[in-house]
Amino acid sequence: MKNMTRAALSAALLLTGLSANLPALAQGYPPPPPPGYVPAPPPPPGVVLVPSPPPALRVEVAPPPPPGLFVWNPGFWRWDGRGYRWVAGHYVRPPHGRHEWVAGHWDPRPGGHIWVEGFWR
Repeated sequence: MKNMTRAALSAALLLTGLSANLPALAQGYPPPPPPGYVPAPPPPPGVVLVPSPPPALRVEVAPPPPPGLFVWNPGFWRWDGRGYRWVAGHYVRPPHGRHEWVAGHWDPRPGGHIWVEGFWR
């Protein structure tokens, strides 16, 4: 008897909550958002939103640079569609003389993280 009362009470509460949105539900639309709701902007086209944050960065010791002008590009975690994979750091030659390398990083966003590519400054 106790379970029937709980079931009836649950059904009544469910129907009461749904009754306010019956016109929208009857037409197949989702209920309207609550007042003051502001949706998060979607990531830019071509950007993958990864739900979990990357692991902590690995500590890398840069080997001595090769002869000439080179800049150390530190390692980072890359998302391969199924999980994070470590990409080891390496030396790169600046495109035009003494540019500074700004390393890529994971940027937290609502719902996950996106990768922001590194660039020369």
